[in-house]
Amino acid sequence: MLNSWSSESETFDTLRAAEAKLVEYAKKFGDRHSDTYEIILKDTPIPADVLPLKKTKKEKTRELYIHSASVTSTNKSFDEEKRETPLVILHGYANGALYFYRNIVGLSNFFEAVHSLDILGCGLSSRCPDLIRSDAVDTSTETTEEIFVESLEAWRVANGIQKMILAGHSMGGYISVAYCEKYPQNVEQLVLLSPAGVSKANPEQTKDFLSGMSWSRRLFISSARSMFDYGVTPASFLRKLPSARGRSMVESYVQSRLTSIQEREEQQTLVDYLYSNAKLAGCGEDMLSRFLTSTAHGKLPTVDRIPKLKVPKVSFLYGEHDWMDIDAGIQAWELAEETGGPNVDVFQMQNAGHLLMLDNWRGFHGGVITMCGGSSTLSSHYAMPMRCN
Repeated sequence: MLNSWSSESETFDTLRAAEAKLVEYAKKFGDRHSDTYEIILKDTPIPADVLPLKKTKKEKTRELYIHSASVTSTNKSFDEEKRETPLVILHGYANGALYFYRNIVGLSNFFEAVHSLDILGCGLSSRCPDLIRSDAVDTSTETTEEIFVESLEAWRVANGIQKMILAGHSMGGYISVAYCEKYPQNVEQLVLLSPAGVSKANPEQTKDFLSGMSWSRRLFISSARSMFDYGVTPASFLRKLPSARGRSMVESYVQSRLTSIQEREEQQTLVDYLYSNAKLAGCGEDMLSRFLTSTAHGKLPTVDRIPKLKVPKVSFLYGEHDWMDIDAGIQAWELAEETGGPNVDVFQMQNAGHLLMLDNWRGFHGGVITMCGGSSTLSSHYAMPMRCN
């Protein structure tokens, strides 16, 4: 037990050290003078009482917290170019707040404050690996959504934010939609960055896709889908590997998927950040099979939920080479138009895939600033995305 605790403590230390290095890298991508802003790392307490836990579990749960990285201006003089409403960012699956290290400072040129959060059970937020298992809550999609929605709401209240522009990448986009369903009055605009869980499963399409594969390939996919349904996550698989092997896999992933990161030290820092994040058990990873089917479609697809949102505006941003289906975003726009839902727009940015904030950080800045009403003087500094609706 002591060795296990010691190993977990060391992994936390590695994650904190990697985060600190990424904070320093963030300053290189900001297009801002370092004297004009500050980056604040903070842990915000989240009372267990706000979560839909069983009574016995609430009594045993220690104080929870959400970790965040915030960028605020040190010069508080009024700037008519800036949005006073803060930007709040939720990361995707297996990522963390500092996955946006190339973005948070640059975006603060347009937003008075930018807050990037570690979702509960991820990053340096409370890990609580048994928080959303059957002994604590029912395992429905709805109750799992409530865990992440209510913890975000508690964070907002504790930080005194009246309204926010809420942005979510991938799985963070899914959680953002669920939040806006319950608390639309707190959101001025919803920004969905290559969001997960939008599209509906199409059994016939899946059947046709599999029919063109070899028997061995179909068997492999069937086994992977069964493990997914059983709750096996990429992180839980990684933790069973020897450390050297697990870290090597993450390093290969960074080198092959994030080709825009060329500097060796930056690569290694991101590897440390991602590997230590995955090595620590946390409730965040359990959301995967609760929210998505084994074919990566939404169990409660947001394509039907987004047109019913009471927020004024919803904006989608996809990468040119995204594996998320932009057609699902366009379908959500069409449904919103038909039903008188929120104002929806859909953009696509060049030279980027699903990890658009790292693949093309300048394009990402241009996309978010444009979608949030940035003036031509601000947005012209960056490559503009293409409107697709």
